[in-house]
Amino acid sequence: MTEKNYCQNLYLSSGGLIIYRNLLNDPVISKLRNLLKEFSKDNPDKESVLNSYYDMQHKLLESAESLNLSGNVLKSYIINLLVKDKNFFSLTCEKYGCDIQKDLYNAALNDIRIMRSIVGVDLNSIVSSLDFPCNFLENYSPTNRSEKICEFQNYVSALFNSDSDEALLNALINYYYNIGCAELSNHIAFKWNNTKGLIGVENFDKVNLDDIVGYEYQKETLVKNTLDFVSGKPANNVLIIGSAGTGKSSSVKAVVNKFYSKGLRLVQISKEQLLCLSDVLKELKSRGKYFIIFIDDLSFEEFETDYKEMKSVLDGGVEDIPKNILIYATSNRRHLIKETWNDRRADEELHSFDSMNEKLSLSERFGVVITYDSPDKKHYLKIVQSLAKKQKIELDEEALNQEASKWELRTHGRSGRTAKQFINYISSSI
Repeated sequence: MTEKNYCQNLYLSSGGLIIYRNLLNDPVISKLRNLLKEFSKDNPDKESVLNSYYDMQHKLLESAESLNLSGNVLKSYIINLLVKDKNFFSLTCEKYGCDIQKDLYNAALNDIRIMRSIVGVDLNSIVSSLDFPCNFLENYSPTNRSEKICEFQNYVSALFNSDSDEALLNALINYYYNIGCAELSNHIAFKWNNTKGLIGVENFDKVNLDDIVGYEYQKETLVKNTLDFVSGKPANNVLIIGSAGTGKSSSVKAVVNKFYSKGLRLVQISKEQLLCLSDVLKELKSRGKYFIIFIDDLSFEEFETDYKEMKSVLDGGVEDIPKNILIYATSNRRHLIKETWNDRRADEELHSFDSMNEKLSLSERFGVVITYDSPDKKHYLKIVQSLAKKQKIELDEEALNQEASKWELRTHGRSGRTAKQFINYISSSI
């Protein structure tokens, strides 16, 4: 088979993608197919071929730097596309793993054969045959190569070594099932965008439970409830109340980090997005992972009524909350909704008690309520000492305690946040 016939067959076969058909719209794949199409002609348009080639080089170089791709960049790029593509196959594998219908598996296997043949094309040979110099990206090393490669890129690199179509497909299926596809493929936490849906958080806090000094009962309660949840056992929505800076939000992030390997992910929404809660539930219930919907610093003024939407969801409403979703919220208010003395005045409303009861009942919808009280002096100094040890601050314990006590008196009072701010200050001063 001549090189022109080879390019023509590859161009035609690449149009036969079924499962991963969305990839035909990708700019790199589109330029590559155009290059193959032009070169397969009897008299190829050199300008068109070269433009497609250099446009593709530009996009691949840009991707290599932004995605930390190395080695054969085209191969790395295509593997990234496969891992992150959101389609009916990847979503099915996300929920069921290898336990999928045989015809579906075979259709995906055919697409993998096509993609592997695209990766194997010798672009240097094509362009050099037109008497133009070329240097395709076959052994690239990104500028940020000194940084620690994330788990996602390590896994992608391992996929390059798959020695058969079946091995590559099975590796992809395992990744979809264990980690997730599309947005879930390399993020632990997400924010909800009312128009775009899930948006991955690039630098999620790596806090763990040991970083939160004290509050052992509170952390144990939260861990047990979350473990039950990711184990498929009955679990409760959780409300964490307490003073600012005591570690409420950090505890939620810590349990997500702890149970990430068991399929747990976090989706943060704001109070203003409660009216979109049904859309969030609809998106998450179709995914093959466990989700904590996290609402930080939740409270309502007396004139706000969005809390009724949340009450409806927590109560079950017309539609039960999906079994792969729990709601964790933090608040500085025990009853979440501001209560005024007007709520208790009988002359304002005939059934004022009912009105007051409705406001107080939201917190009761959470099956588990955990309280983080402000630390006493002993607890506060223990937090300071623990943080100082982790920061390797070599200062006499008595002197450290004296300075920490002065700091909390002239700043925000005792809390874990105050202790951390003090350690940041003292570490830059010694």
